[in-house]
Amino acid sequence: MVLDACLSSASSCLSQLLTNAVRAFRQLGSMRRKTVLIVGANRGIGNNLLKAFVEESWDVTATVRPKTRTEKDPTVVELEKAGVRLLELDYLDEATISRAAALYGADRPLDLLINVGGLSPHPKPWQEQTGEMMVEKFRVMAVGPILTIGHFLPSLELGDNTKIVNISSAFGSVSKNSFGTCMAYRMAKTALNQGTVTMAREWEKEGRKLTMVNVEPGFISTRLTGWDGVDDMTTCVAGLMRVFKDITPQDNGTLIKWDGNRIPY
Repeated sequence: MVLDACLSSASSCLSQLLTNAVRAFRQLGSMRRKTVLIVGANRGIGNNLLKAFVEESWDVTATVRPKTRTEKDPTVVELEKAGVRLLELDYLDEATISRAAALYGADRPLDLLINVGGLSPHPKPWQEQTGEMMVEKFRVMAVGPILTIGHFLPSLELGDNTKIVNISSAFGSVSKNSFGTCMAYRMAKTALNQGTVTMAREWEKEGRKLTMVNVEPGFISTRLTGWDGVDDMTTCVAGLMRVFKDITPQDNGTLIKWDGNRIPY
């Protein structure tokens, strides 16, 4: 009788210990740092977003093109000093996208994916647009981001309140095009907008709990724009960080400006 009572008590204690251990493990998992992947993070908007996320203690992974790392670009050294995880990814080479996703780890959660990488909006006149230019911008700014989302999908589906942000442009809005210019750039951004909306709608039908939006980051002076711009980098990045936090499933498939206002397609 005494032995049975002791065994019963020991079993009860062991069960309680296991329950507490499981609870503690789950709490530990819920306390993990939020994860973000910034594609195209060594310059301009991408680099400034990276700094903002590091400052907010996110677990940051950044990408640069393999060529950028091979050429020992000084911006790569800065990224490494920032303590972020660095991957090589080129929108024009799907093999690098697949490899980056594998190195990130399909079993590692990804809460926020930001596709930033792009090409210059120049030249402006229609006479200077070439077929080669149009194809390159389409591949970099429309095809590349969509392929990246697909390859990182396993990690995105493990994320918490997962969000996907494609850095687009009001220049991709057909209804807002009142003065022309930058045809190849506009066409590529319009294609990105359509790709985002199409994938968002298909995922809704498939029951995937992921929210995907296009975001206009502001017309900021960077090397990419040839130092042409009217918006302030600090102001726009602060606005973008607020937009990222405020995105809800109701925003799925929309185009949002850095100040939180929606832009019609």
